[in-house]
Amino acid sequence: MISVPTEWKERLDLRRFFRGEKAVDGPIPLTHRRVFILPNRRGFGLALLLAIQFLAAIHYSNNLAFILTFLLAGIAMQSTLYAFRNLAGLSVRRGKAPPVFAGEPARFELHLDNPSRIHRLGLGARLAGTATTIRFDVAPQSTATLILHAEAEKRGWLPLPTVTFDTSFPLGLFRAWSPVNLRQRALVYPRPAPPGIEPPASPPLGHGARPNPGEEEDFYGFTGYRPGDPLKRIHWKGVAKGQGVHVKQYAGGEAAELVLDWQYTPGADIEARLSRLCRWVLDADAAGTRYSLRLPGVVIGKGRGEAHRARCLEALALFGK
Repeated sequence: MISVPTEWKERLDLRRFFRGEKAVDGPIPLTHRRVFILPNRRGFGLALLLAIQFLAAIHYSNNLAFILTFLLAGIAMQSTLYAFRNLAGLSVRRGKAPPVFAGEPARFELHLDNPSRIHRLGLGARLAGTATTIRFDVAPQSTATLILHAEAEKRGWLPLPTVTFDTSFPLGLFRAWSPVNLRQRALVYPRPAPPGIEPPASPPLGHGARPNPGEEEDFYGFTGYRPGDPLKRIHWKGVAKGQGVHVKQYAGGEAAELVLDWQYTPGADIEARLSRLCRWVLDADAAGTRYSLRLPGVVIGKGRGEAHRARCLEALALFGK
């Protein structure tokens, strides 16, 4: 039994015509192995018309009809070379993929390098699973930067789907395309919960804020009830409305430090708790308050600032992954 080399198996796999080859870090050159060409609807329509015209030329023995048929067929076939040249030789590099929140479109940045002196016209790029195609040109010896959007429905890492570059240049009779898989991913944070367990003047922040004795206390938000919390701080109106037992939280200005604890976070399931913690992290960061985050198996110490915020949100995004 003759064994087929793995490389040839990959080349003969018909799925690579639509899914492309295995994902790599890049850059990916669009060589002859990666560019495919087939007639589109217009091309098949022209082929049918030329076939009818050819039969009519035979039937009437009309030399002018033969010349016109062969001339149009020659021009159409010549366009395949231009379509191939329009894609071949380009190189695709990955760019930035900033974090987003679940429910927002993820932004993938790609760079398309054109090292040749040929002006690449009428190019298109589309992500797998989307219906939107971006149309663009690439000037000679220059780079085009593309921003492609993908739906980010779930938290965690979102890999870049297959990107298909295509062109119907110059006559629109043939479609040349090249599916590309770059090893790139975007981090998706949990979807933030709506502000406030119950609409207060300020959004709820986590458990643990306590004012220093003698300082003026200001209302800060709500937190989950813990055994030992003062009864006078229980939000009895919320209890009467069936919204659970929550404790009013007060802070004394700069002395307030928050402990955002998974254990005392309300929520029906894991995702609801993560959404609430995400909201609290955003609110604490906006208020300039020092805060810490405690998750099962993960403890992030007190801090504030953009780096601390990103670290906490990343821990929430990758929780349980």
